[in-house]
Amino acid sequence: MTFLTHFFIAFGLSFIGSLPFGMINMTVAHTAIRNGLMHGIVTAIGAALVELIQVFIALKFTWLFNENPNVERVFMAIATVVFFVGGIYFFFFAKSKPNIAEGETKYSKRGDFMRGVGISSLNLMVIPYWIFYATLLTTNGIMVKDNQHVLAFSLGVMGGTFTLLVGYALLGAKILSKSEQITRWVNKFIGLLLIGFGVFQVLKMTGVL
Repeated sequence: MTFLTHFFIAFGLSFIGSLPFGMINMTVAHTAIRNGLMHGIVTAIGAALVELIQVFIALKFTWLFNENPNVERVFMAIATVVFFVGGIYFFFFAKSKPNIAEGETKYSKRGDFMRGVGISSLNLMVIPYWIFYATLLTTNGIMVKDNQHVLAFSLGVMGGTFTLLVGYALLGAKILSKSEQITRWVNKFIGLLLIGFGVFQVLKMTGVL
């Protein structure tokens, strides 16, 4: 029963966390429109598999931090750089709508899979996101630390992400047609939020907070 609990908690958190417009779900929707539903689903499979690996690593890092403060400081420094770079990108450079080129050559399904893998690999924010939830669930006695339960949780994350991305693939045209204005403001908000996290991390590392 605890394995199922871990799976469904992760499924729900992942589904909700993947709802906002972002690089991965917009890519899946765009691919489904341009090349067809199955190509979008293949892209979603690649993205979801990478997130499974990212989450497993994130969970293991969570407990490593508790046992080794030096590792935590290194990660905080790396995370600070990621926050600032990501914030600047989203605020100034992120596009509000994917470019759909006329007459563009279609990708093979292998190419779509690798695109999903590549775009998901760039989503470094998933690691601190799951570290936060792992800490929360562990301190409340909900999450078990052994590899079997961590794997069940990671599979739940993959399932939640994949299900949501398939929804984006199915509704791709409708979502993209209405997303430009929303995404523009979401990008600005995410940029400010990430820069704020970066400032917070700097203040925390320097002992101000």
